[in-house]
Amino acid sequence: MKPESFIKLSSEEQDWIDAYVDGTITAEEFSDLQDRMLEDADFRAAMRRYLALDNTLQNEVAGAETTDSAASSWLYQDPAKGDVEPAKVTKFPSFLPIAAAAAMAFLLGSGWMHWQGSDSNTTTPDSVGEFAGLNSDEPSAEGFAVIRRLFDASWDADQMHRREGDRLGAELFELASGMAEIQFFSGATMTVEGPAEISLRSAWQAECREGAVRMKVPPAARGFVLKAPSTEIIDLGTEFGLEVRDGQGHIEVYDGEIEFLHKGEVKQLVQKGGAWELPSDGVAELVESGLVQYPDADRMGSQTTERRQLDFERWQSHRDSLAEDNRLIAFYTFDRPNGEKLIPNLAKLGGGEFDGAVVMAEPVAGRWPEMKEALEFRRPGSRVRVNIPGEFSAFTFMTWVRIDSLDRWYSALFLGDGYENGEPHWQIQDDGRLMLSVMVDDTYVYPKNPNKNAAGLATIYFSEPIWDQSMSGEWMHIVSTFDPARRSVAHFVNGKEISREPIEEKFFIDKLRIGNGEIGNWGLPHREDPVFAIRNLNGRMDEFAIFKVALEPDEVRELYERSRMIHR
Repeated sequence: MKPESFIKLSSEEQDWIDAYVDGTITAEEFSDLQDRMLEDADFRAAMRRYLALDNTLQNEVAGAETTDSAASSWLYQDPAKGDVEPAKVTKFPSFLPIAAAAAMAFLLGSGWMHWQGSDSNTTTPDSVGEFAGLNSDEPSAEGFAVIRRLFDASWDADQMHRREGDRLGAELFELASGMAEIQFFSGATMTVEGPAEISLRSAWQAECREGAVRMKVPPAARGFVLKAPSTEIIDLGTEFGLEVRDGQGHIEVYDGEIEFLHKGEVKQLVQKGGAWELPSDGVAELVESGLVQYPDADRMGSQTTERRQLDFERWQSHRDSLAEDNRLIAFYTFDRPNGEKLIPNLAKLGGGEFDGAVVMAEPVAGRWPEMKEALEFRRPGSRVRVNIPGEFSAFTFMTWVRIDSLDRWYSALFLGDGYENGEPHWQIQDDGRLMLSVMVDDTYVYPKNPNKNAAGLATIYFSEPIWDQSMSGEWMHIVSTFDPARRSVAHFVNGKEISREPIEEKFFIDKLRIGNGEIGNWGLPHREDPVFAIRNLNGRMDEFAIFKVALEPDEVRELYERSRMIHR
């Protein structure tokens, strides 16, 4: 029995489709088929369903060759031959001109919205490709607003702690104290002062249940609705404040105008300078303006800048004292005097001999914008070259890093060039795990893989995942230690130990070295072969250090506390 979708087809129409799929359709039949598709949307829908079903069945045949989607593979262009060949599933007969084939592809795609709307119960196979709208494999994200800035924000123990850059969806946003600036995708901006409870509904609507908010609504977001317990406020392109305390509301318009509807009363228009009380058990009342001080992100931002300056000066004091630590091999803060291509080594041990050479990495804002630089390694050739001779008995690697994405198998933090005996590789895997390894025997060849390019005895010490896409753009303090004396490898994030693993006898080595190496990449430039693995860090670094000892957990925690940003 034929599927319901095909019952209404005439025998002639069914024959056209069968011949088309089999690749036996004649030129005359194809002309008739094309004419029918132009004039009949139902026939186009049936044609698409039939092709999708045919494609699915062929893909399910045991041993069948995987094919491209029916809707995206009518034409196959061989770049080497420059000619057009029939697609594997939807077959075009040899007589068919390219223009006619392209027309068929267009006709099948052009009625897609009709197909979707006229048959909502039809399951759409993945094989229809891009014509299906949002591809199931296409990356997506939830939410309709984002936290743009936080000012001295704090949360109670039972409240969700937020970060700048967090996306927000339909949820209850709670703030114990301080301020948060929320930007809706509609273009409206809300500054919230705690204690506050804000119910976020959509990019165009929110409700202030408790607290004080200040709204800035540009023309593009005109019509944004902000609700209070007994009131609905419709913004007409303006700036206004709303405070709700114990169910009592107060609104004031700073610029433009709003409309509000309180407890079913007559809608009121409020213009610049107007202020109203909104009692939970009474009628709205016109009052004097200036009775409530609403949150002001610009004023708070200015105060925060002053505090950040003090914060930065505290870090400068830490930087100078750390540079004096005689356990430090190399210390780079990525500030470049006069824009030079050299990154000074601030550690007293190595001095200028351990300065780093910048290759393609770009200066960008660091943790304290306009006060401190960082380096960005977003291009495959980006790196900082170093040469650190000598032999060491242990390692601690430390960095402040901002990861934008982990879009390659390995993202480099610091790697020795040749990965020879005693040389380290410090990286992040694409699943967000920290990796530290030290080569034990670079002459070792695994019996099951005699390929000389795979030679070398080493093991990778992984942490638990420390990063996912939701943390993109967030600064992190990362430390890893390699301690042969205690036969231990540990990883730390933001001052906390997150993993520790023993060094087994097979992988024990106590003579460590670096030699030539790279920060933020691994290009093996000493080899004649110009091909190199793409491992550049897609992100920024604004501080990097190597110690010749394995720091204790409390020392790592102190490093973090003394160098972290207190005021964001």
